Amino acid sequence: MRKSRIYLLLAINTLVLYGLVLFLLRDGDLHQFIIIGITMALMMIAPNLIIRNALNALTREAEEATGALEATKEELARVKSTLSSVTTLDELTGCYNEAHFLEVLIQHSGMSIRGTYVFTMTVLQVDQFSEVVDKHGLASGNDVLQLYTRIVKAALREVDITARLGADKFGLLLSGASEDDAVMVINRISQLISQIKVENDEEIKITNSGGITSYHGTETPEQMVEHANTALDFAIEQGRDRVAGYNYVPPEEGQEPDQGSDNEAEPGPAIDPDEEKT
Repeated sequence: MRKSRIYLLLAINTLVLYGLVLFLLRDGDLHQFIIIGITMALMMIAPNLIIRNALNALTREAEEATGALEATKEELARVKSTLSSVTTLDELTGCYNEAHFLEVLIQHSGMSIRGTYVFTMTVLQVDQFSEVVDKHGLASGNDVLQLYTRIVKAALREVDITARLGADKFGLLLSGASEDDAVMVINRISQLISQIKVENDEEIKITNSGGITSYHGTETPEQMVEHANTALDFAIEQGRDRVAGYNYVPPEEGQEPDQGSDNEAEPGPAIDPDEEKT
Protein backbone atom coordinates (compact mmCIF):
# COMPACT_ATOMS: atom_id res chain seq x y z
CA MET A 1 0.00 0.00 0.00
CA ARG A 2 2.79 2.44 0.87
CA LYS A 3 4.62 1.61 -2.38
CA SER A 4 1.49 2.39 -4.46
CA ARG A 5 1.07 5.74 -2.77
CA ILE A 6 4.70 6.67 -3.47
CA TYR A 7 4.42 5.71 -7.14
CA LEU A 8 1.13 7.62 -7.48
CA LEU A 9 2.65 10.72 -5.93
CA LEU A 10 5.61 10.60 -8.31
CA ALA A 11 3.30 10.17 -11.31
CA ILE A 12 1.16 13.13 -10.27
CA ASN A 13 4.21 15.32 -9.72
CA THR A 14 5.59 14.35 -13.13
CA LEU A 15 2.29 15.09 -14.91
CA VAL A 16 1.97 18.43 -13.15
CA LEU A 17 5.52 19.33 -14.12
CA TYR A 18 4.90 18.21 -17.72
CA GLY A 19 1.74 20.31 -17.87
CA LEU A 20 3.63 23.30 -16.54
CA VAL A 21 6.35 22.90 -19.19
CA LEU A 22 3.74 22.62 -21.96
CA PHE A 23 2.08 25.75 -20.69
CA LEU A 24 5.35 27.66 -20.73
CA LEU A 25 6.27 26.35 -24.18
CA ARG A 26 2.94 26.97 -25.90
CA ASP A 27 4.73 28.07 -29.05
CA GLY A 28 7.03 25.01 -29.23
CA ASP A 29 6.88 22.49 -32.04
CA LEU A 30 5.88 18.82 -31.87
CA HIS A 31 9.45 17.57 -31.62
CA GLN A 32 10.07 19.62 -28.52
CA PHE A 33 6.91 18.27 -26.91
CA ILE A 34 7.94 14.68 -27.72
CA ILE A 35 11.44 15.16 -26.33
CA ILE A 36 10.07 16.82 -23.24
CA GLY A 37 7.51 14.02 -22.83
CA ILE A 38 10.18 11.31 -23.10
CA THR A 39 12.37 13.20 -20.66
CA MET A 40 9.50 13.55 -18.19
CA ALA A 41 8.64 9.85 -18.54
CA LEU A 42 12.25 8.95 -17.80
CA MET A 43 12.18 11.32 -14.84
CA MET A 44 9.16 9.46 -13.53
CA ILE A 45 10.38 5.92 -14.25
CA ALA A 46 13.92 6.30 -12.91
CA PRO A 47 12.92 7.43 -9.40
CA ASN A 48 10.30 4.67 -9.34
CA LEU A 49 12.95 2.06 -10.08
CA ILE A 50 15.33 3.52 -7.52
CA ILE A 51 12.64 3.71 -4.85
CA ARG A 52 11.40 0.20 -5.63
CA ASN A 53 14.90 -1.25 -5.32
CA ALA A 54 15.46 0.65 -2.10
CA LEU A 55 12.13 -0.54 -0.66
CA ASN A 56 12.86 -4.12 -1.69
CA ALA A 57 16.26 -3.92 -0.02
CA LEU A 58 14.69 -2.50 3.15
CA THR A 59 12.05 -5.27 3.07
CA ARG A 60 14.73 -7.95 2.79
CA GLU A 61 16.70 -6.36 5.62
CA ALA A 62 13.56 -6.21 7.76
CA GLU A 63 12.76 -9.85 7.04
CA GLU A 64 16.35 -10.87 7.85
CA ALA A 65 16.23 -8.83 11.07
CA THR A 66 12.90 -10.45 11.99
CA GLY A 67 14.33 -13.91 11.30
CA ALA A 68 17.41 -13.12 13.37
CA LEU A 69 15.20 -11.83 16.19
CA GLU A 70 13.09 -15.01 16.15
CA ALA A 71 16.25 -17.13 16.17
CA THR A 72 17.55 -15.10 19.10
CA LYS A 73 14.28 -15.59 20.97
CA GLU A 74 14.43 -19.33 20.37
CA GLU A 75 18.05 -19.44 21.52
CA LEU A 76 17.19 -17.45 24.65
CA ALA A 77 14.32 -19.86 25.34
CA ARG A 78 16.69 -22.82 24.99
CA VAL A 79 19.23 -21.15 27.27
CA LYS A 80 16.51 -20.39 29.80
CA SER A 81 15.31 -23.97 29.67
CA THR A 82 18.88 -25.24 30.05
CA LEU A 83 19.56 -22.94 32.99
CA SER A 84 16.29 -24.00 34.59
CA SER A 85 17.25 -27.66 34.20
CA VAL A 86 20.73 -27.00 35.59
CA THR A 87 19.29 -25.31 38.67
CA THR A 88 16.58 -27.90 39.37
CA LEU A 89 17.91 -31.26 38.13
CA ASP A 90 20.59 -33.61 39.35
CA GLU A 91 23.05 -34.08 36.51
CA LEU A 92 23.74 -37.78 37.11
CA THR A 93 20.23 -39.15 37.60
CA GLY A 94 17.98 -36.54 36.01
CA CYS A 95 15.97 -36.35 39.24
CA TYR A 96 15.17 -33.02 40.86
CA ASN A 97 17.71 -31.70 43.34
CA GLU A 98 17.06 -31.12 47.03
CA ALA A 99 16.45 -27.37 46.72
CA HIS A 100 13.69 -27.88 44.15
CA PHE A 101 12.26 -30.77 46.17
CA LEU A 102 11.85 -28.50 49.20
CA GLU A 103 10.10 -25.91 47.03
CA VAL A 104 7.68 -28.56 45.78
CA LEU A 105 7.03 -29.64 49.37
CA ILE A 106 6.09 -26.04 50.19
CA GLN A 107 3.60 -26.00 47.31
CA HIS A 108 2.01 -29.29 48.30
CA SER A 109 1.87 -28.26 51.96
CA GLY A 110 -0.03 -25.14 50.91
CA MET A 111 -2.51 -27.20 48.90
CA SER A 112 -3.03 -29.50 51.88
CA ILE A 113 -3.67 -26.60 54.24
CA ARG A 114 -6.21 -25.01 51.89
CA GLY A 115 -8.24 -28.18 51.31
CA THR A 116 -8.48 -31.93 51.77
CA TYR A 117 -5.40 -32.76 49.71
CA VAL A 118 -3.03 -35.32 51.27
CA PHE A 119 0.44 -36.45 50.33
CA THR A 120 3.21 -38.64 51.69
CA MET A 121 6.95 -38.15 51.58
CA THR A 122 9.50 -40.94 51.49
CA VAL A 123 13.28 -41.06 51.67
CA LEU A 124 14.86 -44.11 50.04
CA GLN A 125 18.46 -45.22 50.30
CA VAL A 126 20.28 -47.67 48.04
CA ASP A 127 21.68 -50.07 50.62
CA GLN A 128 24.65 -51.36 48.61
CA PHE A 129 25.87 -48.11 47.02
CA SER A 130 28.88 -47.73 49.33
CA GLU A 131 29.78 -51.39 48.89
CA VAL A 132 29.68 -51.12 45.10
CA VAL A 133 31.84 -47.98 45.16
CA ASP A 134 34.36 -49.57 47.55
CA LYS A 135 34.69 -52.74 45.47
CA HIS A 136 34.27 -51.48 41.92
CA GLY A 137 34.73 -47.71 41.96
CA LEU A 138 32.50 -44.66 41.70
CA ALA A 139 31.66 -45.27 38.02
CA SER A 140 30.01 -48.60 38.87
CA GLY A 141 28.20 -46.98 41.77
CA ASN A 142 26.87 -44.28 39.47
CA ASP A 143 25.70 -46.92 36.99
CA VAL A 144 23.70 -48.54 39.79
CA LEU A 145 22.15 -45.18 40.75
CA GLN A 146 21.14 -44.46 37.18
CA LEU A 147 19.47 -47.85 36.80
CA TYR A 148 17.86 -47.43 40.20
CA THR A 149 16.33 -44.03 39.38
CA ARG A 150 15.00 -45.29 36.05
CA ILE A 151 13.19 -48.08 37.86
CA VAL A 152 11.87 -45.73 40.54
CA LYS A 153 10.52 -43.28 37.97
CA ALA A 154 8.89 -46.11 36.04
CA ALA A 155 7.17 -47.31 39.22
CA LEU A 156 5.70 -43.89 40.00
CA ARG A 157 2.89 -41.87 38.46
CA GLU A 158 3.40 -38.65 36.51
CA VAL A 159 2.06 -36.62 39.46
CA ASP A 160 4.73 -38.00 41.80
CA ILE A 161 8.08 -36.29 42.32
CA THR A 162 11.54 -37.85 42.59
CA ALA A 163 14.60 -35.97 43.89
CA ARG A 164 18.16 -36.84 44.80
CA LEU A 165 18.83 -35.82 48.40
CA GLY A 166 22.31 -37.26 48.84
CA ALA A 167 24.88 -39.56 47.32
CA ASP A 168 22.62 -42.59 47.67
CA LYS A 169 19.39 -41.05 49.01
CA PHE A 170 16.27 -40.14 47.07
CA GLY A 171 13.13 -38.32 48.11
CA LEU A 172 9.71 -39.27 46.78
CA LEU A 173 6.65 -37.07 47.02
CA LEU A 174 3.59 -39.24 46.50
CA SER A 175 0.62 -37.06 45.61
CA GLY A 176 -2.72 -38.05 47.14
CA ALA A 177 -1.15 -41.10 48.79
CA SER A 178 -1.42 -42.39 52.33
CA GLU A 179 1.42 -44.02 54.23
CA ASP A 180 -0.04 -47.44 53.40
CA ASP A 181 0.03 -46.47 49.73
CA ALA A 182 3.68 -45.44 50.15
CA VAL A 183 4.55 -48.84 51.62
CA MET A 184 3.00 -50.54 48.60
CA VAL A 185 4.98 -48.29 46.25
CA ILE A 186 8.26 -49.01 48.03
CA ASN A 187 7.56 -52.74 48.02
CA ARG A 188 6.98 -52.60 44.27
CA ILE A 189 10.24 -50.70 43.82
CA SER A 190 12.06 -53.24 46.00
CA GLN A 191 10.86 -56.06 43.78
CA LEU A 192 11.89 -54.27 40.59
CA ILE A 193 15.38 -53.22 41.71
CA SER A 194 16.25 -56.81 42.52
CA GLN A 195 16.84 -57.14 38.77
CA ILE A 196 19.78 -54.71 38.89
CA LYS A 197 23.07 -56.52 38.34
CA VAL A 198 26.47 -55.17 39.28
CA GLU A 199 28.95 -55.80 36.50
CA ASN A 200 31.45 -58.58 37.29
CA ASP A 201 29.88 -59.20 40.69
CA GLU A 202 27.14 -61.77 41.18
CA GLU A 203 27.25 -61.54 44.98
CA ILE A 204 25.92 -58.01 45.43
CA LYS A 205 22.14 -57.85 45.38
CA ILE A 206 20.66 -54.36 45.24
CA THR A 207 18.07 -53.47 47.85
CA ASN A 208 16.77 -50.26 49.36
CA SER A 209 15.48 -49.05 52.70
CA GLY A 210 12.82 -46.40 53.18
CA GLY A 211 11.48 -43.95 55.70
CA ILE A 212 7.94 -42.63 55.38
CA THR A 213 6.13 -39.60 56.78
CA SER A 214 2.97 -37.78 55.79
CA TYR A 215 2.05 -34.13 56.16
CA HIS A 216 0.03 -33.19 59.25
CA GLY A 217 -0.36 -29.47 58.70
CA THR A 218 2.39 -28.21 61.01
CA GLU A 219 5.73 -29.42 59.66
CA THR A 220 8.10 -27.42 57.51
CA PRO A 221 9.56 -29.13 54.43
CA GLU A 222 12.89 -29.49 56.24
CA GLN A 223 11.15 -31.16 59.19
CA MET A 224 9.36 -33.60 56.88
CA VAL A 225 12.69 -34.62 55.35
CA GLU A 226 14.18 -34.95 58.83
CA HIS A 227 11.27 -37.14 59.97
CA ALA A 228 11.57 -39.39 56.93
CA ASN A 229 15.32 -39.67 57.52
CA THR A 230 14.68 -40.64 61.15
CA ALA A 231 12.36 -43.42 60.01
CA LEU A 232 14.93 -44.45 57.39
CA ASP A 233 17.68 -44.71 60.00
CA PHE A 234 15.44 -46.93 62.07
CA ALA A 235 14.70 -49.18 59.07
CA ILE A 236 18.44 -49.52 58.39
CA GLU A 237 19.08 -50.39 62.03
CA GLN A 238 16.59 -53.24 61.68
CA GLY A 239 18.69 -54.86 58.99
CA ARG A 240 18.13 -52.82 55.80
CA ASP A 241 15.76 -53.73 52.98
CA ARG A 242 13.04 -52.42 55.31
CA VAL A 243 10.44 -49.66 55.38
CA ALA A 244 9.65 -47.68 58.52
CA GLY A 245 7.08 -44.98 59.20
CA TYR A 246 7.40 -41.94 61.42
CA ASN A 247 5.02 -41.72 64.39
CA TYR A 248 4.17 -38.06 64.34
CA VAL A 249 3.18 -36.40 67.61
CA PRO A 250 1.52 -33.00 67.19
CA PRO A 251 2.95 -30.12 69.22
CA GLU A 252 1.15 -29.12 72.40
CA GLU A 253 -1.44 -26.36 72.09
CA GLY A 254 0.23 -22.98 71.92
CA GLN A 255 3.63 -24.51 71.21
CA GLU A 256 5.44 -23.84 67.94
CA PRO A 257 6.17 -26.98 65.90
CA ASP A 258 9.89 -26.30 65.78
CA GLN A 259 10.06 -25.96 69.57
CA GLY A 260 8.61 -29.38 70.37
CA SER A 261 11.78 -31.04 71.62
CA ASP A 262 9.84 -32.74 74.42
CA ASN A 263 7.38 -34.17 71.93
CA GLU A 264 9.76 -35.72 69.43
CA ALA A 265 8.13 -38.68 67.76
CA GLU A 266 9.71 -42.08 67.47
CA PRO A 267 9.95 -44.02 64.23
CA GLY A 268 7.26 -46.59 63.70
CA PRO A 269 7.78 -50.28 63.17
CA ALA A 270 9.90 -51.41 60.27
CA ILE A 271 8.27 -53.47 57.55
CA ASP A 272 10.07 -56.23 55.70
CA PRO A 273 9.16 -56.06 52.00
CA ASP A 274 9.30 -59.84 51.81
CA GLU A 275 6.46 -60.02 54.35
CA GLU A 276 4.11 -57.73 52.44
CA LYS A 277 4.13 -58.14 48.68
CA THR A 278 1.82 -56.26 46.42
